[in-house]
Formats: sequence, structure tokens, C-alpha cells
Amino acid sequence: MPHNIQWANYFNNENPVDLEIGTGRTHFLFERALNFPERNIVGVEWKFQFVEQANRRIIREGIPNVAAFHGNAWLLIPLLFAPNSIAQVFVNFPDPWWKMRHKKRLVLNEPFLDALAQRMRQDGFLVIQTDVRELLEAYGSLIKNHGAFKPDLLTDQQAITTKLKAKSHREKKCLSQALPIFRQIFYKKPAL
Repeated sequence: MPHNIQWANYFNNENPVDLEIGTGRTHFLFERALNFPERNIVGVEWKFQFVEQANRRIIREGIPNVAAFHGNAWLLIPLLFAPNSIAQVFVNFPDPWWKMRHKKRLVLNEPFLDALAQRMRQDGFLVIQTDVRELLEAYGSLIKNHGAFKPDLLTDQQAITTKLKAKSHREKKCLSQALPIFRQIFYKKPAL
């Protein structure tokens, strides 16, 4: 497994590198890449078949600004990214893990927020999108208590959608069923 990839060499450009954690069926990953050719986007996904499909599409369509990696984000992110190398992070519709005994599996936790904060650029931000209000509230509390990020209280839901210019498979499904979607941006706080 590569360690602290030099993304300028990997993508053959100096463009900012964004990260999607849990790409799922990769709708968001590719829409972001196609709508923002001046950015590179790296996706990490636990389900191998989605990563395999993504890599076949990258090759088939010659999409130069996307990379997809298979594995556990908790382990991969510290390996793949050097400090200050990630511009934007997207966590789209993460599994809410309803049962109390499964809460330890939630993608965001204190150690992982530490890892993200170390690897994000000073002007970086984290976007969380979900159809579970309680999950966004729980993550909001976790992030606030963590202290490395501050919530964007000015950008409304529609503005976030416009800013992202991409939708995940789950988001499209929610929209087709008129289900509510909850979004929040968290900016990395300046280093002291």
C-alpha cells in the first residue's frame, strides 16, 4: 500500500485534492470530478465491487482527476494522505448504525477527526450529508466537542447543494421519494 502519496505526481498536476469517504456507488465521486475538472477527487470505499467499478470507469472513460481506493477509511486516510494535503472532505449518507452496540462503527469519531484535521489544509472544510437528522446532530456535537472544526452557520441547505454540484446515489433516491436531506459544512479552525 502506498504511503503519503504525492498527489501532484499521481494526478500529474498541482490541483487541490478532495476526498470522499464512503463513495458507495460513486455517483457523487464522478459528478464532482466531471463538474470540477480543476480539482482532483479521491474516493475511499469499503465495498470492493464499487471501487472495482469506479476504476474500470476511470480507465474506460479516461477520467484523469479521479482515484478510488478500497479499504477502511480509518486506516487508509492516514496512509494515503500527508499532512495538509486534503482540501475538502465529503461524508455522504454514512450508515447511521442504529443499534447501540454498533455505534462504535460510526465513520466519524475523535481519533478519525484527529487524522482528518492533521491532513486537511488550513482552508479546508468537511461536508456531511445525511437523511437522518439525529445522525447529523450527533456528528455536529462530536465535531464541536472535538474542537478542530467550526460549523458554517451562514450557508443554507440550497447553497450547499449548489456548491457541491454533485449528488450521491442515496441523495438521488431521497429526492425521488421527497425525503428530507440534512447537510452541514464544518471549516477547519486556524492553527494556534
